[in-house]
Amino acid sequence: MGIIVDITFDKPDPDIAEVTIIGTGGYGESCVIHMGNGEWAVVDSCFDPSYENCLPLLYLKEIGVDIKSEVKLIVCTHWHDDHIKGISQLYLNAEASEFCFSSVVDLKKFLQLVKLDYTKYNGQKISNSSTVEFNKCLEILEQRTVPPKKASKNNVLYTARTQLSQIISLSPSDRSQLDFDHDISTLINGFGENKRIIINEPNSTSVVLFLKLGQHRAILGADLEVSGDNQTGWLDILDNHQNILDKKSSLLKISHHGSENGYHNRIWLELLIPNAIGQLTPYNKGYKLPKESIIRKYLSHTPDLYITSNVTLHDKPKTRDKQTEKMIRAFNTTVRESKFYLGIVRSRIPLNDVNANWSTELFGKALKL
Repeated sequence: MGIIVDITFDKPDPDIAEVTIIGTGGYGESCVIHMGNGEWAVVDSCFDPSYENCLPLLYLKEIGVDIKSEVKLIVCTHWHDDHIKGISQLYLNAEASEFCFSSVVDLKKFLQLVKLDYTKYNGQKISNSSTVEFNKCLEILEQRTVPPKKASKNNVLYTARTQLSQIISLSPSDRSQLDFDHDISTLINGFGENKRIIINEPNSTSVVLFLKLGQHRAILGADLEVSGDNQTGWLDILDNHQNILDKKSSLLKISHHGSENGYHNRIWLELLIPNAIGQLTPYNKGYKLPKESIIRKYLSHTPDLYITSNVTLHDKPKTRDKQTEKMIRAFNTTVRESKFYLGIVRSRIPLNDVNANWSTELFGKALKL
């Protein structure tokens, strides 16, 4: 039985590219990429909150990928729980993979902060879960005695053996890295206080990826936002992409769960072909994304807009029996139902057919908007 009941996934042929997003209805997202000829990359990670199984790992296993040898690159786009949970499980199994995260000006200082937060509370569950997860990946790096791959503006992260495919980071910008380094210094100076790490603007250092997949191109937006400064965020990419983006993309993984601050019409006009495929995951923790107003904006650019689940369809909690409700009221009035709506949007295209279009399949709670 697969990760979705009664569904069996198939492995793509060597000459077929794949961009698949996995969403949990608000818990997180991950993107799985086939670059051709059995070379795979995974961007971010999410898990089933009930069993804490890494979902991209389960997906790859189910379609028959040799995790140990065929996963070549793992990218952690930024330091948020909904993008990192379970990533150490994946990295532990992907022994031939390089591990990549957002570049920072002072890497030693950043790693010092992670280690401080991880060890501060002597095993108590007070540290950020993202810090714990990231530190596990650093321990694997140390055991394998390999340096991490650092994503920065216009940096080639991986080139396929055939040279047909590449993965290139378009962010973070130089200014964003400097700002992040300042945040880290401030946090280390105040670390004696009994509080968890909170970085003010982690989305600003989020890693946007440009995929060259044979004759086709795609952009994965992570959680990058549009700022008022053209040296940071999407404006930096839009104003400084000429030397790296060789052609417009036909698929976009929409940034920041379709939020308003992840949208700019220039992304669609300058970086994408008309009617490019749009993929996104929702957010459902405290507030819901995407809003209806932004969905209308995206639909003005493309008729092919896909989401891993629609959180607005699942607001009503499951009915509990009277005895359970009585126990909850008596012992814990703050109990909230753990909602998990797995959805997968899988898009595939022949690598070498310049006239081919993406073929998209939907699984679980995924739907076309």
